[in-house]
Amino acid sequence: MTKQDLEKIVNYIVSQGLKAIKDNTDVEGLPVDYMGIFAEDDGEFMEIDEVLKTLGVLGDKTATPSGSTYLLNEPLNTPAGPLKVIKIRKPDPTRPQRGAPDFRVSDYSKFKEKYLASCGNFSLMIRPKYEMMELKGINVLVYFPSKSFNDRQTIIN
Repeated sequence: MTKQDLEKIVNYIVSQGLKAIKDNTDVEGLPVDYMGIFAEDDGEFMEIDEVLKTLGVLGDKTATPSGSTYLLNEPLNTPAGPLKVIKIRKPDPTRPQRGAPDFRVSDYSKFKEKYLASCGNFSLMIRPKYEMMELKGINVLVYFPSKSFNDRQTIIN
């Protein structure tokens, strides 16, 4: 796998996320904040992990059981702006989607109030220090966290 192959996967996931947003909201221009790529098999996981090692640094001191998060040395350009953080997730039969981009909303409370109850395609996920809304798109899970990636965790210790 090459950097260009990775960029194709990233841009596909972001584009599918933007399509889901367009189909379910009247919001435009949301920037991508973070992305999880769901590896289709162990071989693809290893290939993407190797490419990411050449493009950035491991965000955790050790990889998690579900995969590894990388802070990229140079952001990848996407249809939703620069992407600086990517997690490659190990194959998981409960995650048949291709990936999951997080998008930043300028006023999370207003966004939540407008779309959570009015659009049946959103669900609320509560985490210990933040919450996020999930939108199921075609082949992607789209997330709208109440805090940006940098605000919700430190990826470099």
